[in-house]
Formats: sequence, structure tokens, C-alpha cells
Amino acid sequence: MRASKEKRLGRILEILEREEKMRVRELADELEITPETLRSDLGDLVRMSVVEREHGYVRLVQAPQETPMAIRSGHHVQEKIAVAYAALSTVKDGQVIYVDAGSTVLLGLQALARRRDLLVATNSLPGALKLAQMNIRTLVVGGMAYNPGERTYGNFATSVVDHIQFDVVFLGTDGFQDARGFTTVHDNELGLKRHLIAQTEKVVVVCDRSKFHDKAPFMFCTFAEADLLVTNRLTEQERNEVDGVREILEV
Repeated sequence: MRASKEKRLGRILEILEREEKMRVRELADELEITPETLRSDLGDLVRMSVVEREHGYVRLVQAPQETPMAIRSGHHVQEKIAVAYAALSTVKDGQVIYVDAGSTVLLGLQALARRRDLLVATNSLPGALKLAQMNIRTLVVGGMAYNPGERTYGNFATSVVDHIQFDVVFLGTDGFQDARGFTTVHDNELGLKRHLIAQTEKVVVVCDRSKFHDKAPFMFCTFAEADLLVTNRLTEQERNEVDGVREILEV
């Protein structure tokens, strides 16, 4: 899928999050694209079970689920790039780190190109490929492959993690509105993240500001367990919502 289309699909989701339900014709006008192009884009989103169409309208599917990686990577892309680069720029030469399959973290992998003697573990399939192409020593955490998130999970993944002592783990989150910590929409991600937190010296949570207004059912990390939160510029109220995090880096 071309980058321009990914960004367009991400923009469609942003609009539907705001409007909840919208006429297809009005959506095409706002995006400044032809109805034919929008029909093609909506067809992709329907096949991914992200949106649904009804009588000239389109709306988000309401059931909690993981948005496919191709869409997440184009969602709030500028904000994600900024926080991802800031987070991964804190890595030092010679460290052993873990980068999870969150779309935000993966956008900053290029920041690791300047570092030497790294070992990077990940459960992200596209992330592992990119790291290998950058000639960085890369350990792919095995397990069951999960298609929408393009990642691995399960007992095999956690057993590998349990044999590694990490300097830093970088974790994404699906949201934490009205929560006591950082959450994910999938229980099959919960165990792996908990094992990572137990095996590291430092926990870094990376997310764009939109996650302050999203909810997910499974908490993998309390605010107190996070050593650093890297996110966009916050309001005072938003800072108070994550009270307990030891340090916040705003970019």
C-alpha cells in the first residue's frame, strides 16, 4: 500500500472519530478526493473490519479491535514521528533494547542508525525487517503471528523474553482515558508486555497525544511502573491524568 494511501486512510479514521457517522459524499469533499478514490479507500477499510457503510453513510466499527498496521502507521503520523524519534534518540551505544509492535515506536527506528553495538529485540515483523536492513543486530521474538498487528505473541514470545535482561523497553499503548495505567485492546498482548516490564531496567511508554482520549480494557503497566512517557505537548490537565509517571518528555 503506498504511503499516500496510508495517510489518506489514517485521515479518514481521524474524521470519523470526530464525526462518528458521516455522509460518503461529504467525506469525499472534506478529503478533497474523488468519489471513486473514496469508494476504493472505504472498500479497503471495510475489508479490514475498521468501518462499515450504510445507506450513503460511513461509520467506525464499534467493537474494540486492533486497527491494521497499515492504517495505524498513517494515523496522526506527524505527531507519532516526533515522539518516536525523541524516544529512540535516548538509546545509547551498546544497549540491549526491546521495541514493541506499536505503530508509533516503529516510525522512529531510523533514529537507531547512529548507534553502535546495539541488540534490538522485537515482536514486530515489519520492524524486524527494517532493523535488519539497517544492519542492526536484531532478535525476532517468536510465537504465533497475528495479522492485523503484524506481530508475534504467545508463550514462545514470553519464554524468549524471560531469558534476556534489557536496558530499555519501548512500549506503545492503545489508550488510558480514565485508567490507572497504560492499556491495550488485546489480552494476547498483555502477558508479553508484563514479562518485558519484569526483565528491564527502564520502561519507556511512547504515544501520541490522542491516546489520552482513547480507552482499552487491559492494563499492562501502571503509571508508577513507567520510568518515562514520551508524548506530544500536553495541557496541565493531561499531565495530571498521568500523575505517577516518573518523567514525561513532551515534543
